[in-house]
Amino acid sequence: MFAITGIIQGNTILTDYSSLEYYNGRKVIITVLEDDKPYHTVSDEKLFAISDSLIDQNKQAYQELAK
Repeated sequence: MFAITGIIQGNTILTDYSSLEYYNGRKVIITVLEDDKPYHTVSDEKLFAISDSLIDQNKQAYQELAK
């Protein structure tokens, strides 16, 4: 998995990453950020902490379901 930015022109997403042909036919997630609405970035450390917390919660939930 990797992330890349680009712009939408018509029905085409334009990127600066020429190796995307390697991913031809694979599923993608597209998030459209509106320029007039500000967004906040999150540090890698905080993102990893949140991710780890969600993984732990899911593990606990599956353990409860398995009982």
